[in-house]
Amino acid sequence: MSSASPQALLEGAADRIALAAILEASGRHQEAAEALSAALSVYERVLGPDHYEIAGVLQNLAGVAERAGEPARAAALRARALRIRRRVLGHTHRSPP
Repeated sequence: MSSASPQALLEGAADRIALAAILEASGRHQEAAEALSAALSVYERVLGPDHYEIAGVLQNLAGVAERAGEPARAAALRARALRIRRRVLGHTHRSPP
């Protein structure tokens, strides 16, 4: 892990997520996926693999994968996000629209 503080790492990851939204809106799916994957990696290292915040990043990454024509990858990412949400919020939790 970097010598930067966990807070600084998380802030950088949040910036990557914001950048991914801009890239995605511009139709730059691959670059958006790369930015989200980098953010996901930081979140997993700093927060742990089952933290609730990771589910949101996975959901965003699934949307990018879907729009990039990768439905199987999108489904796998959404399934992981749902498993995390259910673990955190309980089994009655539904996936977001």
